[in-house]
Amino acid sequence: MSDKTKKVQGQKAGPAEITKATIISKDDPERSVSVAGGFIEMRYFESILQDAIMATYIFADTGRSIDDKTVYEGLPLTGSEPFQFAAKDNNEVELKFDMIVSKVAPLSDEPNTSVIVLPLVSEAYAINDQKNVRKFFPQLKISDHVKSLITDFLESTKELDVEETSNSLKEYGMSRKAYYMLNTFAKKSQPSGGEGKTAGYFFFETSEKIIFKSIDSLFDEEKNPRKKSIIYNSSPDVPEGYDYKALTYDKDTGNVVEMAKMGAFTIATASLDPENFNFKRPILSTIADILESVDEAIEPLTTAARKLVGFNPSLVKEFARTTINFSDTGTYAETVEESSQKNFDYDGVYNQSIMRYNQVFASKVNITIEADFSLHAGDMIFFDAPSPQKDTKNDEVDRQAGGLYIVASLCHYITSERTLTKLCLIRDSFGRKGNHTKR
Repeated sequence: MSDKTKKVQGQKAGPAEITKATIISKDDPERSVSVAGGFIEMRYFESILQDAIMATYIFADTGRSIDDKTVYEGLPLTGSEPFQFAAKDNNEVELKFDMIVSKVAPLSDEPNTSVIVLPLVSEAYAINDQKNVRKFFPQLKISDHVKSLITDFLESTKELDVEETSNSLKEYGMSRKAYYMLNTFAKKSQPSGGEGKTAGYFFFETSEKIIFKSIDSLFDEEKNPRKKSIIYNSSPDVPEGYDYKALTYDKDTGNVVEMAKMGAFTIATASLDPENFNFKRPILSTIADILESVDEAIEPLTTAARKLVGFNPSLVKEFARTTINFSDTGTYAETVEESSQKNFDYDGVYNQSIMRYNQVFASKVNITIEADFSLHAGDMIFFDAPSPQKDTKNDEVDRQAGGLYIVASLCHYITSERTLTKLCLIRDSFGRKGNHTKR
């Protein structure tokens, strides 16, 4: 069947095939029980703003599941048990994960049946709060520290997708948690070629990988090739070049006034150098100078769409946000020469990351599609919707909202009757760029 004649894929939103849903005893790894037979509902979550994957699994515990007893009593099921899950969507793509039962929450308790909700968290999430980081991190690239934190302190065996950083630093763990340090490193990281232009990384987990990537690379199709092309329209067919249709669609834009307040467009740094007690304050230049400094910082970026969101120049009076930091010149210095060197450049990196984080949610689209387990947080999607013009043709797309987006978050929703995927798509800019048929 050609792309032109592919029908609406709503019929593929039927129930997924659950091939595994097993709880393993935390006291005896050889003792386990399948809860696939009593399955009612599962919701699985990934997000670029979420350190770890999460899910909820609901099942009916009808008794005689193990040793002629209920799962709750026979295993017994009390929390922190390993949970193994696998399912296939209607395109035979498998979603597979090993997680931990964080809580056992009965929804109902009838004489013959109990409905139980199991909130699930990743193994790394469960380990994070049980292990403190007391390590000294020597002068290495931040990306090297990230790999060490994930493997040594989160004890993850998942594939790592860590983008190399251009900057390095020294750091003490000081009994902090791995997630805290990873998110701190994300704000201090600068990608190759980003010197003086941009900064900021995202740290998150999917069912397949643990990811530490720059904002710029996520929005760059050459570095993050698109996964799917999706359209929402009223036609009964899927137009040529698209993979399938969205079942629901709504769009939103960032609050530009709030973005400005948080430093998306103008930001300055005030710093105290404890070595000589010098306090460096931002010098308020003319408005033209301020706007020029902002343009120099953000214009060279590779963006998902044609143009970054802007702010009315007449409303810019001075820097909207000022960060105050202690300069760490000579921090952890081991030689006399190192005592005069900066460990981290707050002026050139930290403020750049704040601006970039506040730009990435400039445009947002929420869609529901047939279940697609091949998609993950951070993936790039090309999305089109109908033009809002009054007399638009059926095949005319919205040139402002259409184009490339990344998956900010997703939820796979599985019941015994249907399976859907809810996507929140975001990007840092406006205006359709590229084409839905390009791969």
